[in-house]
Amino acid sequence: MFGPQAIFMNKQLKINKGFFTAIISAFSDLDASIDQQFELRDKESQLLPLLYFTCLMLLLSQLIEVTGQVQEDPYLSVITAVVVSYLFFLPIFMYLLGFILHLILKMFGSVSSGFQTRLALFWSLSLSTLVILVASIAKIFTTGAIELVLVILSELIIVYIFSRIVSFVSNFKDRNLFTLIMTSLYFVPVVLINFSSGT
Repeated sequence: MFGPQAIFMNKQLKINKGFFTAIISAFSDLDASIDQQFELRDKESQLLPLLYFTCLMLLLSQLIEVTGQVQEDPYLSVITAVVVSYLFFLPIFMYLLGFILHLILKMFGSVSSGFQTRLALFWSLSLSTLVILVASIAKIFTTGAIELVLVILSELIIVYIFSRIVSFVSNFKDRNLFTLIMTSLYFVPVVLINFSSGT
């Protein structure tokens, strides 16, 4: 097999072979990880594995939480609703989010294409789902203030992953400022919710 088809097959083999290795190693260098994804993925169809990996991991973490909360008669119907939502509606929402994110980033000077923005979004979500899954498991064994700290810490890590990858792809001059803005946008509703619940 020669020519473009051989190149495509070789690239696909690299994607499949190193997917989980790439996810684990990405936490040590987020910039290099998204750069590697750009080298491996250049077609829309190659984004689908990232999208469905994200949805499956989010589904798993949600099932862990639902199992701990719902233990009575409507259990099966709740599980069915969760599965349908995460496997059918969430992928559509992710794509819509990708388009909206691209338009917003363009307003702030992003140089990335729509495909690059979607790849950055899906890749950052793929990495973030591991954090979400670990947090969901840890929440089973924690309560009160410890659980709250765990949730906030995991969400801050997710915001950091997202902001660093998206700012790298968008080629923003001040990436630290973008990360600070994203972190602030996360903290504002957290503070407001805690303030309103305390009054």
